[in-house]
Amino acid sequence: MLKSPPINKASHYSLSGQLLLWLMLCLFIILSVSSLVSYSRAYHFANLAYDRALLRVALALADQVDVVNSKVVIDLPEIAKDMLQYDKDDYINYRISAPDGSIVVGNPEITPPKIAFKSGTHLYYDDVLGNEEVRVVAYALPVINSELKGSLLIQVAETRTKRETMAFEIIEEMLIPQIMIMLVTALVIFLSIKRSLLPLNQLRDSLAKRSHEDLSPVATGSAPQEITPLLNEMNDLMLRVKVGVDFQKTFVADASHQLRTPIAALQNQVELALREPVSEQVRHGLENIAVSTKHLSRLVQQLLTLARIEPGTEGHYPFEEVNLTRLVQAVTAEWVPRALKKSIDLGFEAESGQDLVISGNAFMLKEMVSNLIDNAICYTPNGGVVTVALSQKEDNATLQIIDNGIGIAHDQQELVFNRFYRVEDSDGEGCGLGLAIVKEIALAHHASISIQDGLPYSDAGGHITYGTNVTIDFKAYDQQ
Repeated sequence: MLKSPPINKASHYSLSGQLLLWLMLCLFIILSVSSLVSYSRAYHFANLAYDRALLRVALALADQVDVVNSKVVIDLPEIAKDMLQYDKDDYINYRISAPDGSIVVGNPEITPPKIAFKSGTHLYYDDVLGNEEVRVVAYALPVINSELKGSLLIQVAETRTKRETMAFEIIEEMLIPQIMIMLVTALVIFLSIKRSLLPLNQLRDSLAKRSHEDLSPVATGSAPQEITPLLNEMNDLMLRVKVGVDFQKTFVADASHQLRTPIAALQNQVELALREPVSEQVRHGLENIAVSTKHLSRLVQQLLTLARIEPGTEGHYPFEEVNLTRLVQAVTAEWVPRALKKSIDLGFEAESGQDLVISGNAFMLKEMVSNLIDNAICYTPNGGVVTVALSQKEDNATLQIIDNGIGIAHDQQELVFNRFYRVEDSDGEGCGLGLAIVKEIALAHHASISIQDGLPYSDAGGHITYGTNVTIDFKAYDQQ
């Protein structure tokens, strides 16, 4: 029995899964880059807004600074100091330095900027105050109409809590829609991939429903452009296989036709020779030739039948309504003389009082029943029993050929359907093609075939064996 090769799971992957994975990876990279850029821009604009607010604080502080008699005077009430230093989110510190660098007022831990800048301008820079990262604005306030030369340095430092909070809020508002868009895009891509791969699934289903003998071309009309070349190559391969199979079938059919005439002539000549007075040695040789010729004739007949019933040959017959009950009864009657020669009780039984009608081909069905009865008679000893039974169960018509012959071992019940396979230690005259023909015809009629144990048989020594029960289940579509 042919088996599919094992699938290498390590190299087995889903095309739709791979496409979705790569597209999602691209979307994730785009989202990550977009998040970084968005955070950078959001932090930049948050910094810009709070830097301007910080500068206004420094300018407001500068308005309260004056130089009197070369002394720096700051008119800043305590309540103004408290309001200046109070913030619900951040800590604000300030420092005012004289032109010589000495501290006039404020937090001495605030370091002056490392970069020089012009009087009347301001400068932003990052610094660390205590253990906190701070943003500092430095404003150079020019001294006018005073003996002091240079500029007063006004510095205001603020922690970064508000800036980071604002940046995260902005990025959050930007990322949520982007994530939603990404999820919707992923869903659309997934559905699009499934929809795009639908022709492949349809192609798979159509190939799965095909018989192993159906080598007709695969339709490429509705196939995507990407797989059309693959289908064309597949069709070319199937065409080459079909040519080879047809050649073999034609050769078998032609050879069988050509062999029938000389074999028949040989049988006639041997029979005529046996009627003449010859020596016992010559007669024995002629009898062996007669037996071998009979076997060869049967083999040729079965090969011809096998060639005619296979699909794709000129002998393929159309299906029509067939009265299975009458057909099986008629074929059984034809084999009665052969059964009587071996004293075999050949009988026909029909459980249903009505005729069973199926869709099939009468020629092939006759060949199938004939081969089954022939096998049963051939492998049943003299005085045995062969029963051809026909019954109906629901919509199935069941044909059984039951005997009390030599039987078939359980481990060989599937093998006997292979061509030219014969049961071990059998003394029958078969060629190993009978059950192969039966299976081909059953498959052509979409019927199932199975083998079970048949009737019991007791030999001279009292040893009990069981014969064979070949069961075929047809789909009955009408009753008469």
